[in-house]
Amino acid sequence: MILDELVTRIAALLPDPVDELQVAALLESQGVTDQVAVDRYARADVFALAQEVFERLPRTSVTAEDRERHRTWPHAVRGPLYLLPTTVFPAVAAVLGGPGAVRAMVLATVVTWVWGAGTSVVAHQLLGRGAPATAARSLRLLGVGGVVIAASVASVVLGWASALFVLPLAGLQLAIGVLLFHGREVLLSGAVLPAGAGGVVHLVSGATGIALALGGVTVLLAVGVAWRCGRGTHDSAGVRLPRAGALLGTALPSSVYAAVCAALLLYTDSRYALSALDLAVAAAPLVLGMGVVEWRAHRFFDTAADELRGCVLPQDFGAATWRALLRELGICLVALGSAALVLLVALRWSGALTSSGALLIDGHVLLGGAFFLGFVLVRTGGVTRAALITSTVLAGTVVATELTADPPPVFLFSCTALSVFLLLALRESVGQVRHYR
Repeated sequence: MILDELVTRIAALLPDPVDELQVAALLESQGVTDQVAVDRYARADVFALAQEVFERLPRTSVTAEDRERHRTWPHAVRGPLYLLPTTVFPAVAAVLGGPGAVRAMVLATVVTWVWGAGTSVVAHQLLGRGAPATAARSLRLLGVGGVVIAASVASVVLGWASALFVLPLAGLQLAIGVLLFHGREVLLSGAVLPAGAGGVVHLVSGATGIALALGGVTVLLAVGVAWRCGRGTHDSAGVRLPRAGALLGTALPSSVYAAVCAALLLYTDSRYALSALDLAVAAAPLVLGMGVVEWRAHRFFDTAADELRGCVLPQDFGAATWRALLRELGICLVALGSAALVLLVALRWSGALTSSGALLIDGHVLLGGAFFLGFVLVRTGGVTRAALITSTVLAGTVVATELTADPPPVFLFSCTALSVFLLLALRESVGQVRHYR
């Protein structure tokens, strides 16, 4: 129904409104007049329409339990959980050959990054509607679809040998997304340990078969546990599920943003996966720190909600949220920078550090800060702006890299520019009360 589509759109812009008057104000700001309410929605006026929309909106207030969880360690340790399975990559490269392994890795990462972003939006929409069982089932089924798509594309573009690597890699990456959605970091940590052990075995002894077998164990464990997540839950009585078209409409912008983020990262990193050591591991601080980035993004919204209750004037709230944003950005950069500093010292001590490697490592630290700002901008209704800004920076990166043939300094400059542009975009939205009610 057309009213269901309106409810879905308003829910994305105004989670957990205080009353129908707040909904009416938003409707009017979106161009819905009394005449539109009559002609398009068959309601007496905007206020009658707002009353019905308000009654249908899901209540997505963050519970005390959720907020406490955002303050604790699980989010912070996600980075090592992302990184540990990648230690098997050298064993895969030994089988497929370096270039083939890189192409397969890039394809699997792009497909699962984009597909996983859209899937997560769909699941959160369903969860906000009071349908946790449907959300869990959607994650499982869409995850299977993502694996099929990744493997099919790989078989056509790269050949069957590469597709045999893409299949488990895509399954693992999407399973990790499901486990993190359900907050199963402890189970995930147990699942990725065999892959980490396999990477160590290959590094020490060069035993490719054992490393691949242990990596396969990680895939089976992660997929098996993820498939069982959410079972036993039930949707709320009388829940009204949104139409598939409405869900797709809300998921598409996030998928586009994920695609340009993946392209920005992998355009530079993919060329160094089998290069000198300092260039090959330049992304490690970013991967290790992504859990902290996600955690502090959640923490920012918790802080903003607290400020909302304490501030009397709108300008006071805007200033408080801006200070909180800069503080959390600083924490992210310190965490990422600390990991980068350890890596730089280790590479310098081993004699493997070059100026290009140092620039590339520093660029990834700044990219982590930009990802934090992107998370906040997306959650404050700016997913389209985030995608446009990142696309513009990506285009500039490609042009500058092709002209200079020196990717590391271009990447560092691009990540700096991206952070600045996202900060400018956030000046318009970060202080708006409606994002934190």
